[in-house]
Amino acid sequence: MLGLFNHQKPSVGLDISDVSLKLIQISPRAGRFRIHAYSDYSIPRDTIGKERFKNPEVIGKLIRQAAAHPKFGRITTKNVVASIPETRSFVRIIQIPIMSEEEAKEAIPWEAETYIPLPISQVYLDWVILGPAPATDSATEGEPGKKLNVLITAAPKGYVDDLVTLLKIAGLQPRALEVESQATARSLVPSSKETVLIADIDTIRTSFIILENGVLQFTSSVPIAGDTFTESIAKALSLEFKEAEEIKRELGLDGEAYKGALKRAFLPVLNSLVTEIKNTIRFYEEHTDHERKISRVLLSGSSSKLKHLPSFLHEKLSQQQDGEHVLRSMSGLRVELGNPWVNILKKSEMPPLSREDSLSFATAIGLAMRGAEE
Repeated sequence: MLGLFNHQKPSVGLDISDVSLKLIQISPRAGRFRIHAYSDYSIPRDTIGKERFKNPEVIGKLIRQAAAHPKFGRITTKNVVASIPETRSFVRIIQIPIMSEEEAKEAIPWEAETYIPLPISQVYLDWVILGPAPATDSATEGEPGKKLNVLITAAPKGYVDDLVTLLKIAGLQPRALEVESQATARSLVPSSKETVLIADIDTIRTSFIILENGVLQFTSSVPIAGDTFTESIAKALSLEFKEAEEIKRELGLDGEAYKGALKRAFLPVLNSLVTEIKNTIRFYEEHTDHERKISRVLLSGSSSKLKHLPSFLHEKLSQQQDGEHVLRSMSGLRVELGNPWVNILKKSEMPPLSREDSLSFATAIGLAMRGAEE
């Protein structure tokens, strides 16, 4: 697979989603980074299947065009770190008994097979040993845990092989592949000891990513995203999809627009999104230390720039419904737009994209950071 965590040093990040590809080149500069170029191209819908690319030639040519004709700057290298989407990968922390590194190499694939929904022979598997797991209730009080935490990452061989093929069609040299959630987290979250939930709201899906002390803990995705919002507007206001999309981008959650009909059209979808966020937080709280809590929800992705979305989510997440399970993270929980440049630029520097447009580049930026840092 070239290794899911190959340690070459490219400086271009390429994020391929169901409907677009985003490419950005950066290089290290005095403790931060310099932005060389970025590109953003649409992909024909239904070009990417669930497990394989339906037409690698088409996407390969689009990537070549994106690299040759960026919207800003000039791409000067063929080396690339590319993303594996959340829906085509599997990320989980598992535990194994404390053992030597050589023993772990034998044990981890066997243990991972219990959690991966595909036969181990059909996936590329990689892992990182994070260290001893915290003491649990089953351990003797005051005695450290007797297990190791291991972050496992897996992706279908067919999808990964297709990805490598289309990158070569594009004339690029794939040096590493990385799961989308890891790259997104790298760009959005500065080094800190806080626990953060990222809601990456794209066109077709929303991915949830939980980081604790900078370490990935949990990922999942749901089919609630930008298209869902647009479809709800089109249905409620009897509009064509294209017109509904324009209204969504222009007005967002404007409570006064169309005599309140616009916001009413959004509400069922947004309430479903709030429910999924709460379910994600609940899962985390039920499977971790009783004192840990999520301090922030960071929004990213192309559909996170919906006007008034952060304030709406904050208000809804702060409300407690009758009979609803009380979540410890709800107290003082902040909801805010992420900043993909937080680890790239100094506060005084301006990126070549607006804050809103930058939100859809979080994954590509994280991929480029990995290449530039190694």
